[in-house]
Amino acid sequence: MATATISDRRRAVAALAAERNGQGRAGRLWKRAFVALIVLGCLTLLVLWLLGFFSTPRAVAEIAALVDQQIVEYDRAARGEVPFNSGAAVGPMMQKMRDLPREQRKQVGQQMGRLWEARERAEMGSYFALTPDKRQAELDRRIKAEEDRRKAWQADRERREQQGGNNRTASAGGDRGRPPGPGGGGPGGGGPPGGRRGGGTEESANEWRKRRIDHTTPEQRARQSEYRRAVEERRKQLGLPPSRRG
Repeated sequence: MATATISDRRRAVAALAAERNGQGRAGRLWKRAFVALIVLGCLTLLVLWLLGFFSTPRAVAEIAALVDQQIVEYDRAARGEVPFNSGAAVGPMMQKMRDLPREQRKQVGQQMGRLWEARERAEMGSYFALTPDKRQAELDRRIKAEEDRRKAWQADRERREQQGGNNRTASAGGDRGRPPGPGGGGPGGGGPPGGRRGGGTEESANEWRKRRIDHTTPEQRARQSEYRRAVEERRKQLGLPPSRRG
């Protein structure tokens, strides 16, 4: 009887030891698999980093640098240090933006939003910094510059459309890189990014307008309304159609 009891105990101990050994082997396998996954993940991140997935594309960085430079000029104009200029550099920047892949255009869109906001500050600040007797002459200068840009843009658009028509059978994407449509801000060099203003979406334009309202005071919006009224009134006096900018 004692011999049977001892045998049972030995079997139980052996079974327990076998169970623990099995659990130990399984635990070691799980640990090895976990370490292997971590190593594989690190290698994947390293390869993606080397391929540039986590860095700003060069074209996007170049446009961001141009935006920063132009914003400095707009800030000087807002302080009255230099005359306001809508920016000859804006057109080339928009062209660079249109030539980018779609996913990169979204990144650049944020930079262009900063540019439009700085432009608006400069446009308003420089105008209201003038004495009332000098404002009409300044409006005339700005309106003439805008009309010159519109004519140049229209001529460029017609040239591109003609080239697109000649090459239509060679390429189905012939209108990529064309200037923005008549509803956009291309001719005047101003307007929010999105909608028909530079190839964005209506959703991004609505987001820009909402952000603009959220970040401006009622006094600033009143000054903008007064400025736009003065511009449209002067355009009417000069026999020009209403501005395409909203």
